[in-house]
Amino acid sequence: MQRGMVIPVMVLALILGLGGAWVINQAVQTVNDRILGAASRAIIDSLTVEDGAVGLDLSPAIFGMLEDAARDNVYYNVSHQGRVLTGYEDLPSIAPKTMGDTQVVFGDAVYLGRPVRVVAEARRLPQIDGVVIVQVAETLRARQRISNRLLTGLVILELVLIGVSLALLPLAIRWGLRPLHRVQAEMDRRAASDLSPIALDPVPTELRELVGGFNAMLARLDSAITGIQRFTADASHQMRTPLSILRTHIALLRKAEPGGAAAKESIEDISQASERLQHLIVQLLALARADGADQSRVELAAVDPNEIAAASAAEHALTAVEAGIEFNFDRLAHAPAVVTNRVLAIEMIGNLIDNAIKHNRAGGHVRIGLEVADRQVLVAVEDDGPGIPPEEREKVFGRFERLHRDPSRGSGLGLSIVAALARVIGADVRLETPAAGRGLRAVVSFSVAGTQSSF
Repeated sequence: MQRGMVIPVMVLALILGLGGAWVINQAVQTVNDRILGAASRAIIDSLTVEDGAVGLDLSPAIFGMLEDAARDNVYYNVSHQGRVLTGYEDLPSIAPKTMGDTQVVFGDAVYLGRPVRVVAEARRLPQIDGVVIVQVAETLRARQRISNRLLTGLVILELVLIGVSLALLPLAIRWGLRPLHRVQAEMDRRAASDLSPIALDPVPTELRELVGGFNAMLARLDSAITGIQRFTADASHQMRTPLSILRTHIALLRKAEPGGAAAKESIEDISQASERLQHLIVQLLALARADGADQSRVELAAVDPNEIAAASAAEHALTAVEAGIEFNFDRLAHAPAVVTNRVLAIEMIGNLIDNAIKHNRAGGHVRIGLEVADRQVLVAVEDDGPGIPPEEREKVFGRFERLHRDPSRGSGLGLSIVAALARVIGADVRLETPAAGRGLRAVVSFSVAGTQSSF
């Protein structure tokens, strides 16, 4: 951090140095131009007119104001209508041709091989046509000497500033980080399970947004840990039953006569319990995968909704036949492509089909159909089983939630997985009563490709 502060200090010092050099140059130029202008006005005030001729009563004090230890040379001339009346005839002229009365012009020139600063001032005199122009020039040694002295002082001050800043920087950083050290000390004193927010009252105003963000992260972490603990407890509770069945019947098999009726019954119960346990584990893994998926990283693409529904139906067709369920899939002609993730969409619809088969009546029907409505493609999984009462349809999307009428059927995870996957792929799921008035209709809405701007 200290190294990162050195560069800004150096850049700031450079900017201040450049700005200071410009100010020094402008100040020296302005002050010396005023003195040079005063000399030109004094010469103009010394001009006289006698019988139409311009005379000059020049006092030595006029050039004395320009004298200094640097021994600058001073030159002047007085001209009228382009003719030099007195002074240095070869002094370069900076006066414009249309110079008016009392007009003053400053400029730079070279005279006798040396740079000079020149002032030209015009004045209208009595009995003289046009204006008389006075030019005064001086060499630049004094200006350069003053500028160099001021620039040297500026460089020294800059070096002192940088040195003091670098010396005080560690102290300033340690002082500035003291509030963070206090927050760190408070967190170190806490127990590992304490995720309560940090009090904002003793925190400086500058750090409240940072601490507020940290508190928000603690809240999310606490919620996630609580969810994991609840999920683990529920999962272990759900696994306890099939595992107890397995242990009980394995113990019975050890005592039963091989090939006997009791052994066959135990083997059948073991088979059912293992299938139930396998299904529960698969669903737990699916739910964990859905919860852990980052919506911003899930790849969405244009997919044929017929292909998604057909793949889901194909995976569960054999299960429907074994359960004695009549299974139908109605393909949608000219279905527009939808924006989704193919793999997760198939898994989501597959869970709806699995629920429709497992919770249907004996000899029931399951139908998968598609339709287009309001720039969306709807994939509906419909059964004619006992259905779900409207007042309980929101609740069944929770984890391990079962209806009161069949608390031992299923794991209570199917619709939780559907809701989690729908959230990841940007789909919408709702439960309805079929048009026949019996059973359950689960509808998944996908946005048509080209109409979804949020993905």
